[in-house]
Amino acid sequence: MDATLPAQPAGYRQLMKQSFVLYRAGFLKSIGLGFLLSVAVFIPRLHAYFIGANIFSSLTPFSLQALWLIVVNLISILFFIGLIWHMHCVNRHIHEPFIEDLVVGMKKLFYVLVATLIQSIIIYAIALTLFGVIILLHNHQLLFPTFSFGAFIPVLIFGLQFILIIYLWTLFLFLIPLIAIENKGILTSLERSAALVWNHWWRIFSVQFTPWVCYIVLLVLIKFFFHIDIHIYFTPHDYASIWPTVLNIVLFGFFTPWLAALLVVQLKDLELRKRLLNAQ
Repeated sequence: MDATLPAQPAGYRQLMKQSFVLYRAGFLKSIGLGFLLSVAVFIPRLHAYFIGANIFSSLTPFSLQALWLIVVNLISILFFIGLIWHMHCVNRHIHEPFIEDLVVGMKKLFYVLVATLIQSIIIYAIALTLFGVIILLHNHQLLFPTFSFGAFIPVLIFGLQFILIIYLWTLFLFLIPLIAIENKGILTSLERSAALVWNHWWRIFSVQFTPWVCYIVLLVLIKFFFHIDIHIYFTPHDYASIWPTVLNIVLFGFFTPWLAALLVVQLKDLELRKRLLNAQ
């Protein structure tokens, strides 16, 4: 039985509290996996420092350098699967060896890769469809007309596209924990994740978005209050010093186990909600 997590559905505050409980319980081993994942994620940044330029920001899809990004992403996914598995074992009070987390990551890597590829295809298909609608409106001179209601149409379409992409991303958010923890297949994990998320979109988005908000706020505080040139997404960065990147690696290493813990916590919460709904 799950011993760390409660047996009843929880609200936002309770989920946050439970994620911290799980994070603290598995801290000693998860921090090692967290730092390995963090180093893998920041390999392009480290590479940019040593050569003095970020060559990965302007890669063509079929260049040889792009293969390195694929390898880096695969390694990152492997470590994150290991983190998910470790948090699951902590929740079940199973003292698994460190190597088992990596073995599980390697075993599940192919299934996660294919499932995320299908997820990406679905999201891109929706985005391209809406982009086609925009082109169609443009060809019929309806995209940016002068009258007030017509000017609202492009805003509506772009807003709808953004919301749909976020919604689809949320629908398949639990692919990795379902494959890693519950041994679900590729298509089953897609279907199961969508079924669990259905009618709970805002609850899931608000919970899972919270760590990223905290992380960005922390980076902003470090950058502007402590005057450390730590890189924040979509902002210029000076590669003259490696220490801001090292600091970011350390911060992200502490941060990623919280992501894994929160996914495990909310997955269990959604399964409890689904079970109670089916029992009614």
